[in-house]
Parts: sequence; C-alpha cells; structure tokens
Amino acid sequence: HRISLGEHPEGRKIKRGDKKTPVGTYKIIDKRKDKKYYKEMLISYPNSEDRARAKRLGVNPGGGITIHAQVPMFWNGEGDDYTLSHDWTNGCMAMTNKGINTIWDMVSLGTTVEIRK
Repeated sequence: HRISLGEHPEGRKIKRGDKKTPVGTYKIIDKRKDKKYYKEMLISYPNSEDRARAKRLGVNPGGGITIHAQVPMFWNGEGDDYTLSHDWTNGCMAMTNKGINTIWDMVSLGTTVEIRK
C-alpha cells in the first residue's frame, strides 16, 4: 500500500515536532478506531535507541507515532489521491481507509514494524 510520511521525510527523527517519520524496528502497541483518523495503530516509538539518542542530544524524542488512515473529510475515499500525493503528517505513516482496512485484521498487537529509508 502507498503511504504518506512526515512532512519532512528526509533524515532521522531526532525530536518531538521535527515532522520526520522514525526509522527503526518497533512493535504495534495499540489499535484503535479514531474520530480524527478513522483507524490507527500506535507503534512503540521511541524505542531504547531513540530515547538514548534524544538524551545525548538533550531533546524530547516525542511519541504518539501511528500508522493511521485519513481525516474525516476524506473518509468516503474521495481524497485518496490527495492524501497520498505528498508527505504531510507530523511523523506518522498515513494510508487510505481502504488500505488500513486491508491490513487491520492481519496486524495484531506485538506485530513488528520495520521502518526503513
């Protein structure tokens, strides 16, 4: 499935608010239906490496990174092309609602997610 990434996708996520999608190995730690993004799966960012890096740099690594679907105005699917035409999130991975519905039942809590460049 195609996805959109953080608004500034180049380079490693370092701190809260940098609008970068983290690179590394994480787990799905929560799945929820959401009023803001239809459905979302929370990943275990920051992991121990991310926290250690942030501590060395004296910054807050942030958190709340999810694989999520679309905002309510696009729940009917009319905005699929727009949603996937550019990177726009605060660091999350965004999919179409159809895309997240396809993987929703295949992905359970504890599933490993590897995010690579």
